[in-house]
Amino acid sequence: MGYLEGVRNLLGKNTSTAIERDKVGFFPIHMASAKGHVHVIQELLQHWPYVEEMQNSKGQNILHVAATSGKLNVIKYILETPGLESLINERDKDGNTPLHLATMHWHPKLVSALTWDKKVDLRLVNNDGLTALDNAECYMENSSTFRQRLTWTALKAAGVPRNPNASAKKQVSNWSELQSTDNYKDRVNTLLLVSTLVATVTFAAGFTIPGGYNSSGEDQGMATMISNNVFHAFIFCNTIAMFSFIFVAVTLIWAQLGDIRLVLIALRAALLLLGVALATMSLAFLFGIYLVVSKLSWLANAIMIMGLVFLVAFLSLYFFLCFPMSSSNRIMRYISYYPFCLMLVVTGSAADNDFEE
Repeated sequence: MGYLEGVRNLLGKNTSTAIERDKVGFFPIHMASAKGHVHVIQELLQHWPYVEEMQNSKGQNILHVAATSGKLNVIKYILETPGLESLINERDKDGNTPLHLATMHWHPKLVSALTWDKKVDLRLVNNDGLTALDNAECYMENSSTFRQRLTWTALKAAGVPRNPNASAKKQVSNWSELQSTDNYKDRVNTLLLVSTLVATVTFAAGFTIPGGYNSSGEDQGMATMISNNVFHAFIFCNTIAMFSFIFVAVTLIWAQLGDIRLVLIALRAALLLLGVALATMSLAFLFGIYLVVSKLSWLANAIMIMGLVFLVAFLSLYFFLCFPMSSSNRIMRYISYYPFCLMLVVTGSAADNDFEE
């Protein structure tokens, strides 16, 4: 329960209670670790500091238990406490390190904290010959959750290697199925449908321009607002959006050829261009509305401010789709750290005890 005074009282009456196991082989310090009670762990260590000798029935120390339970505060305490370094890379009976267990239980924040610490050996393998990255890819299902993908991303960004000597049985995993062309078919078709439909909208907007056309005189057929700077911005944005959507459509048609490498390249290019197209289409809409209400300055300014706020929010969300958070480049890893943490918060990982302090 984390009742520190009760723990002190019991230890004062009988110190040996600190090294008694329960029915499942847990010492009291294991239970404190599983519950995230760092202050209780500190008290127990004062009475029995030989924590590496205290292992449960699975051969797991308190760091293993914290990694399994998703207790970030315990992980941080152990990583930052001198004298507990021996726990960091210790293996249990299955050969799993704390990093393996945090990966297997899909705790991306814990995986990130462990991989940022230089004392953690990222190359260690378990009894099946699998690194933490191999483990993640073996246990990921075809319909993997975003939390699983974030865990995999944290491992990739840290440069955790694969073991080329891992058994063929373990290497043939759901991850290979995840990379098959069939799993990208729906994504490609959805993007193709969206790009085609919106290209139609931008095409129509190019001929139903704000203000209409001159119906007589030398300028017959010309736009009535041809000399307006905001109108120029509208035309530029709409044109860029139109051709970007067309380019996305053509790129995704290439993806239909079936080669997995070509599919991945096409999706990356299409995702980036789709962001440009959606942003410029939003700006074209904003400029068009601004033009037709420009005589009422307060309304025009309010529309412009409102639109820009939503555009910034849209670009921020889209940034996370395109930003290479799994890059092992050190500079990119530092840049992507805070977006990675923000994604954990947005996707609700905080509710899974990853952020308990």
